[in-house]
Amino acid sequence: MTSVLSSDERGALAAEYALGLLTGDHLAYARQRAASDPEFAQSVTDWEIRFAALTDDLTDETPSPAVKKALQAEVFPKTARQPFFQRLWVWQAGAALSLSVLVAVLALDFGTPDQTTGPLYIAEIAADAGDFRVVAVVDKSTDEIFLTRTQGAAPEGRILQVWAHGESGPTVSVGLWPDGESIRLPLPETIAAVGGILTIGVSEEPPGGSSTGLPSGRVFGTVDIPGVSGQL
Repeated sequence: MTSVLSSDERGALAAEYALGLLTGDHLAYARQRAASDPEFAQSVTDWEIRFAALTDDLTDETPSPAVKKALQAEVFPKTARQPFFQRLWVWQAGAALSLSVLVAVLALDFGTPDQTTGPLYIAEIAADAGDFRVVAVVDKSTDEIFLTRTQGAAPEGRILQVWAHGESGPTVSVGLWPDGESIRLPLPETIAAVGGILTIGVSEEPPGGSSTGLPSGRVFGTVDIPGVSGQL
């Protein structure tokens, strides 16, 4: 593997390493990089913290061998698989993962819950200019959205605002994101009820948010998440 990676590729590689998804040469490379590159090692730690936060309310339970085998068959089919950093997130295409699958992946390090009550949808919001990226996780068990900035920020003196809408519904403000790399927001009732395609976006706005009820500043990007269930 080449040691010349862009910042986006390093971040994506660190995320896959933190999830324990790397194998073979890619795993060996990531281990070597983590041991010799303090910046990469910190990125791995940051991702571990972010992923661990998703399991804060879950009860630990050792998964059975059958669960692990079924998970591996679903997540790692016996076909050629691109490295995570080359895919530059399947999530950007609007792919969805069930809560049970993601939690089972995290269970390799953090334990598996007794049961789950709703699906988890994951997507990436990325600016066309390449200067802003956000990973969004919609948790239907609580009707919340968890967002983490992986690149970029609001301009000085501005804040981020999160928006969403269904296929035919109006755009609704999900909430303000004044500071910090991550935020958890409750979904408005109209957004929590959306079934089918859920569109999520992030804009930069003045302190206090848009006064128009719609994005008034730069919209960094939007993402369509298909197959969203409006009910548990």
